[in-house]
This record gives sequence, structure tokens and C-alpha cells, in this order.
Amino acid sequence: MAISEQDRRSMSEAPPPAPARFRTVAAALDSLPFTRAQKWVMGLVMAGMLFDTLQQDAPGAIGPALKEVFGISNAGLVTVNTVTVVGGLIGRLVGGYLADRKGRRYALSLNLLIYTLGGVISAIAPNFETLVASRLIVGIGLGGEFTIGLAMISEMVATKRRGTAVGILGFASGGIGNFLAYGLFVVLLGPLNDLLGGDLHSWRWMFAFLAIPAVLVVIYRRYLPESPRFLVSTGRVQEANRALTILASDDIRHRPTPQEVTRFLDADAAAPVEAAISPVEIFKGKLLNRTVAIGAASWMAFGAQVTLLALLPTLLVSKGYSISTSLVFTMIMYAGSMFGALAAALVAARLPRRTTVAVAAVLGCASAICFALFADGAGLILLFGSIFQFFSLFLNSTLALWSPELYPTRVRALGTSVVNGIGNVAGAVMPFAAVFIFERSGISGVFLMIAVMYTLLAVACRFAPETLGVPLEDINELVILEPQPQPTRTS
Repeated sequence: MAISEQDRRSMSEAPPPAPARFRTVAAALDSLPFTRAQKWVMGLVMAGMLFDTLQQDAPGAIGPALKEVFGISNAGLVTVNTVTVVGGLIGRLVGGYLADRKGRRYALSLNLLIYTLGGVISAIAPNFETLVASRLIVGIGLGGEFTIGLAMISEMVATKRRGTAVGILGFASGGIGNFLAYGLFVVLLGPLNDLLGGDLHSWRWMFAFLAIPAVLVVIYRRYLPESPRFLVSTGRVQEANRALTILASDDIRHRPTPQEVTRFLDADAAAPVEAAISPVEIFKGKLLNRTVAIGAASWMAFGAQVTLLALLPTLLVSKGYSISTSLVFTMIMYAGSMFGALAAALVAARLPRRTTVAVAAVLGCASAICFALFADGAGLILLFGSIFQFFSLFLNSTLALWSPELYPTRVRALGTSVVNGIGNVAGAVMPFAAVFIFERSGISGVFLMIAVMYTLLAVACRFAPETLGVPLEDINELVILEPQPQPTRTS
């Protein structure tokens, strides 16, 4: 959020600023109510995440149509999913690095542009190879968008609201997003299917619709403020005060003049400017323990979720249900995921992270076993499928809000991206394992595999620190590997 030359001249002519009010960004944010500007920031980030979810779910929903149009097998369909997931891994790593170096807002805008480009190419893909390449591009955009959004929101709200605010992002993307995704797919591939050209062409219109987020790039660049924690970590305290002034207001569109900027932080009183650290810091010392623990948990949670996203409609078709019926069933089950993500957001401000994840993993394991053993007939499929989706999104949402809390500002976006990227690798690998098991043991074998994954998840989460109600600066106060040179401060 650069300051113009005119603003700089005005600052030199302005009267002496009022004394600084707080010594840290955490203290400044903790003093604020939940302002309208903060709600708008959350809304903009959630809008991008919502379209991310629609794009992520699309290949699974139109899987039977893609198999018919391009003449591919189940393995080919999984390849489309896997390439998207691999792209997501690339996007997470590159996007996280850029967010820590150039800013959260810059990285979000870039990812949206990449995502939109991939979506347009998917819509016009003339052959399977082009479709696969386009899904790689989409994945790159998807990967960075989600994790950078998590880091950004965690840095821009009060400590007591942090878990709930980040959890609401998971509710919007994983909960409402998954439910609306299949509602949209039912309409486009059902009543509007013939109008849009039938099975051969309706899926193209769906991909075209999902390219709309290009409009968000303009809004991001114009109105979305930069994270004040990122600005302080790079020594730009004056700009951090400007960002805090916007967040404290009720109008995110207002650009405060130098005279209107509240002096929340003083250059001498703000958090130390952190020297540039190598990205490998997240694999050293205490941060290594956190990366391994949450990375392993993400592998299990995200691997299980993506496996079902990619294969559930196909699994239901194998039980004798039509494509349209399988999509309706999937949409109903994802109502469970919506409530699971909402529950994660609601309990985030009250219950410890480690206990919450462990209990949910055990219950998710039980629901997967019940689906495998007893889901015979529409009623039981919908019941156990909805319960499973509840715990699936509950777990993923809780891990998503936990991960950015575990890293210092200088590597927060990258650390969050890496542990989520480990989940991406699982999303690329586990569907192939699920296809292998499905062809030998049926749908029951797939859900038993997921039950084992959830058991391992419950174990992994015990090795990450508890963060409930602790300011980000305090959580990460002791994870600097070696004494860092302190920059010269100016008053």
C-alpha cells in the first residue's frame, strides 16, 4: 500500500502526530471492535475462496461427462484431479513465498489472475491434454489463494476473534462453497443441460462461469488493505498505521489522508523489524516440529476430503444411481460439510485446537466405518455420508485456522502454504490409492482406508502447540533460530 509523493509532502507539513497508543499490532487490533472494514476484508477474501471451491469441485461433479466426451477411464478422471492438486501445491509454495516477500494483497491478486486464465482454458479445451494443462494452471491459482487468505485474516483481527474469523473462511469455502457447488452443478447439468448443449457442452459453460473471479482482482487492488503485521515486519510502520486506520473505520473504500491516519504504533515501540530469513526456517528447530505435526494432519484430512470430492459421484453411479441422482445425493451430503465448517468456526474461540482436532478425528473415523459397513440404500447413504462430511470439513477448517497461528509473520504465509501443500500431495496420491482399493474392495474399502487416515490424524495433532487465545507475537516469540541483527530505528 504505497504512499504517494503528494502524501509524503503533506506529511512533512502536517502538525506533530499524537503519541503512539500501542507497542504491538496485536495490542492495536485487540483494542478495536469488529469493524465494518474488517467485515469487508473478510467478505472479499471469502468471495475468492468461494469460487476456488466451485472450481475444485467441478471435475468430480462432471466426471462422468468428461469420461464420455474424452473417452477416459476412472484413472484418467483421477489424473485431472491429481494435476489440479499438483498445481495447488506449486501455487501454495510460490504464492506463500511471494506473500511473505511482496505482501498478502499482491499475492492474492496474482493468484486470482492465474486461476481465471486456467478456468477459461478449461472451458474451451479441445482435447484431454489441453484440459489437463488447464487444470494445472487452475490449481496454481487455487493453491495460493486459500492459504494466503488464511494468513491475511489471522493477521488483521483481534486475538479473541482470530479463530472464529479464520474459521468463517473455511465455512464460506468448504461449507457453503461445497453445498452451492453441487447445487449449481445440479442446475447446469440437469434442467439447463439441454439448453447448454447437452453432456458434450454443458460442462464447458460451467467452467466459463467459474472464470468470473477476474472481476475480484480489480476490487482487491483498489480496496483491500495490506496486513499491518506484514508491514511492520518489513519496517513500514507508517504504512501499518494507515492500514490500521482503515481497519478501524467503517468504510474500507476511504483512503485516509496523512492527517487522518491514527498513530497506533511508534517506530520505536512497534515490534522489531525482522531480518530476511531463508524459507528453510520452517524446517528447523521448533518450527520443524510444528511443520511435521500439522503437515501430517493435513495429509490425512485433505487426502480424505479430496478422495471423496473426486470419486463420490462415480462411487454412487457404481451403486446403480443415475448421474443426476448421484449429484443430488452429493449435494445433500455436503450440507453436512457446511454445518461442519460452521461448527469449527463457532468452537474456535472456545475450545483448544488439539483437543478439538483429536475428538473430531475419532468421530470422523467412526462415521467412515459406519458408511463402509452400513450405508446400503438411499437413506443410510445420505445419513452416514452427511455425518462423514460434517467431520471432514470440521477437521479441515480447524487445521486451516490453526496452521497460520504456528509461524512468525516473516514466514507465516509460506509455512501455512507448506503444511497445506503437504495435504495437496495427499490429494494427488490418495485418490489413486482409493481407485486401487475400490476396484478390489468396493466403496466399503475406500471408507475403511479413510478411517485409518483419521486415526493417524488424531495422533499427529498431539505434537503441535496449543494456540487458543494467545497473540500471534507471543506464540512465535521463541522460535527465532539465532539472534537476529536489529536494524537502525528512526523516530
